[in-house]
Amino acid sequence: MGIFKAAAGSVGGTLADQWLEVYSCDGFEQGILACRAKKTTSDHSANTKGEENVISDGSSVIVHNGQCALAIDKGKVIWSSDTPGENVFHSDRTGSIFHKGGIKSIAKQSFERFGYGGVAAIYQIIMYLDMKEHMGNPFSVKIPIHLTERHTGASIDATVTMSGMFSFKIVDPVTFYKKLCGNTTAEVPVKAVIPQMTTELSAVLRQALSNRCQEGVSAYELSCYGDVMVETAEKLIDKLWIEERGYTLSSIGIDNISLTNGDKNLLQSIEYAKALTDPRLAAATLIGAQAQAMQDAAKNIYGHGFIIGTPNN
Repeated sequence: MGIFKAAAGSVGGTLADQWLEVYSCDGFEQGILACRAKKTTSDHSANTKGEENVISDGSSVIVHNGQCALAIDKGKVIWSSDTPGENVFHSDRTGSIFHKGGIKSIAKQSFERFGYGGVAAIYQIIMYLDMKEHMGNPFSVKIPIHLTERHTGASIDATVTMSGMFSFKIVDPVTFYKKLCGNTTAEVPVKAVIPQMTTELSAVLRQALSNRCQEGVSAYELSCYGDVMVETAEKLIDKLWIEERGYTLSSIGIDNISLTNGDKNLLQSIEYAKALTDPRLAAATLIGAQAQAMQDAAKNIYGHGFIIGTPNN
């Protein structure tokens, strides 16, 4: 009985999978990088008994602007397209009588299924990737640096805070799928990759900032070198992200580069002490301090109701 059931299942399953399918992805939800395609069906469709994970040769894959479709066969990417419009899927393993297949193709597939007890030894899916730029990802990092202030010659260990926004986009969909999607058939959210991104971005920004400090950039000039640091960071991180992850850094917007308040106060104290070593600056500082003291004394006297004058006779 088992042989007859397997034979019936293999023939019936093969015939059910002869229908051509239409796959599409209407759009990605906010924060989603990849998702499995949906097979188009309706109440009028006769294609209701085919295997979920068998894609017939000649099926249509609809790709919209900013999307890329990947065909996965047993975990391996066998086809991809980012061309907007209707794309035709090709597979020698799943021939259809409605697209270049024939009786021989049906017989071959039926025999293969019979050997597996009537089950198709095929696992194919269509995955869609969002190729648009993903913007609005915040970052904030504290970077310890050894700073030599060229105006005073002071050398201190300081902390720079840097914050802003960055954007990225997928440029190598096959690599992205292999490294970050694997065999998943579920959605891949942005939040799944952001922690690693921000950590690596912080590392290259730290290197870019260190390069500027080694060049003798003053602590007060760091904010003027934001564009230079961004350019350096992009060069450092592009190779890693493109070759290893399949995405690239699109842009970085830095809205703040500054020392911590404690380090600012320390530098101001050092500059004040340095000023006192110059006799001219020290004299000017002393005169200014004396004038301020006299003003404060006058305020105190009048503020307490004391009047200096000549008594009436």
